[in-house]
Amino acid sequence: SEVIRAAIDMGINYIDTARRYMGGRNEEIVGKGIKGYREKVTIATKVLASSITKEHIVRDVEKSLRALQTDYIDVIQLHNLTDSDRMYIPEVREALLTLRKQGKTRFFGITTHTNQADILHAMADDNDKFFDVALVAYNFKSDPAIKIAIAKAAKTGIGIVAMKTQAGGFKTSTLGGISPHQAALKWVLQDT
Repeated sequence: SEVIRAAIDMGINYIDTARRYMGGRNEEIVGKGIKGYREKVTIATKVLASSITKEHIVRDVEKSLRALQTDYIDVIQLHNLTDSDRMYIPEVREALLTLRKQGKTRFFGITTHTNQADILHAMADDNDKFFDVALVAYNFKSDPAIKIAIAKAAKTGIGIVAMKTQAGGFKTSTLGGISPHQAALKWVLQDT
């Protein structure tokens, strides 16, 4: 909790979590961390990847709201899309619209690790422009097709949040079994 508050005090204003992270405990940790800071941060969380009915999506969001100790979630995301099918399920969209109407969420998003370019193209080509945000892996190892898809999605007004931006860092044998990023973190922790 203290780390989250320190980050907010330093200007971090976007926190991404999920129902399933740390066996469901991550949302509770974030909830404790944002207590008294809620108006300063944008909170994104995710419904379970298996949730494709209105009942399950609403249940997931209600659990997230309790765990996060908040009245609303800024960005609710469909977690871990491997193709665009789930984005088009009428019951999924109906659930999200109901939650927005109730003031329990503001924006809709998706997250993906697989077939990212195809999913981003599907979002951009969606006549309804239903989803507002995509969380995608993007780094120096990314396929050039993802860069093109990100540009297309962004051009249509879809917000892009990049994850895994350092791809674990450049590999080097001089540091043994740790990456340069791990070495830098270890140095910072030992130096403080």
